[in-house]
Amino acid sequence: MPVGPSDNKNNKKTTGKIPVPGPSEARTGKRAFTQGSPVRRPCVSASTGWALATAEKGRTVMESGPAIFAGMVFGLFGGGLLVWTAARVRHHEPVAQGVSPVASATFATIAAVIALAVGTWCFSRV
Repeated sequence: MPVGPSDNKNNKKTTGKIPVPGPSEARTGKRAFTQGSPVRRPCVSASTGWALATAEKGRTVMESGPAIFAGMVFGLFGGGLLVWTAARVRHHEPVAQGVSPVASATFATIAAVIALAVGTWCFSRV
C-alpha cells in the first residue's frame, strides 16, 4: 500500500511501510507530509480553530479538563453539604454529634459556601 504520492511500486527507497526521505526532502529538511495532510489522514480535518482560540487565551485544551473536574467536585460537595445542613437544621436535628448546634450549623454552612466559591473559581478558569 503506498504511503504517499512519491511512493509507488518503482520506488526502491522504501522498505515495508516506513518511507525513506527522497532527495528533495534531504535538501530542504522538510517532511513531505504534515500532521494535517489529507493523504496521511483522509478522515481527519486539518482545522484546529477551536484549539487555537483557547491557546490565544494562554491555555490549551488539555488544561481545561482538570479545572472542569475540580469545579464539579467542589460544586457537588458544597451543594450537597449545604442541602444536608439545611435539612438537619430544619428538622431540629444536630449537624454534628457532641457540638453546639449553632456552632456546627455555622461551620458546615461556611464550609459549604467556601466549597461552592472554589468550584465557581475553578469553572472561571476554563
